[in-house]
Formats: sequence, C-alpha cells, structure tokens
Amino acid sequence: MIRDRGNIKWTSMMLPEHLALIKQLKQEEKQQPKELAEWELEELQQTIDQAYALQVNVELLLWNNEQFEQPIGTIKSINTKTLILETSTSVKKIPLQNIQSARLVDDFYD
Repeated sequence: MIRDRGNIKWTSMMLPEHLALIKQLKQEEKQQPKELAEWELEELQQTIDQAYALQVNVELLLWNNEQFEQPIGTIKSINTKTLILETSTSVKKIPLQNIQSARLVDDFYD
C-alpha cells in the first residue's frame, strides 16, 4: 500500500511567494460559481421539481452579487426563468441561472 504524503513532501521546496499565490488561487476558486455539467443540471431540476410538487422546504445554493447565499424555504411558483421562494422572513424572486445546487431539507423517502 502506497502512503502518499500529498503536497507536504514538496512544500519545503516551494518559495513562500509560490505558496501565497497557490493559497490565493484556491481562495479565488472557492468564491467562483462553478459551471454545472448536464447531469448536475438534470439533478438540480429534479430536486426543484420534487420540492415544488411536494411543497417541502428546500435549501438552495445561490451565486448572487459576487457571493454565495443559502436561503431555505418553500417554492411557491416556478417558470422558465425565475423561481419564487418563500422563506420564513421574506419572499424572494430568484433567477434560475443563479442556482448552483438544491437540497431537500425535510426528510422525504419514496
């Protein structure tokens, strides 16, 4: 069995400037919305359709104003471009293109 130490082995050979740039690059990658693959879009659509049909709470991961948000609420309506989400404090109109992921909050089993 190979026991790899990952980057620890090579870190001592890197310049501090390299380490700082790598750390900065990882931070920037975390703050960017990712491009969803086709299967991820299908899974996202199924989750949203299921949450809407059953009227259960859903947690959405949204990319909005250069940052991520995670509102939780019930989907009240949906069309081809927007989704209306009712949270405990407000009603939000969310463009579908801003949704990165969706997860059912209530326990649901088929």
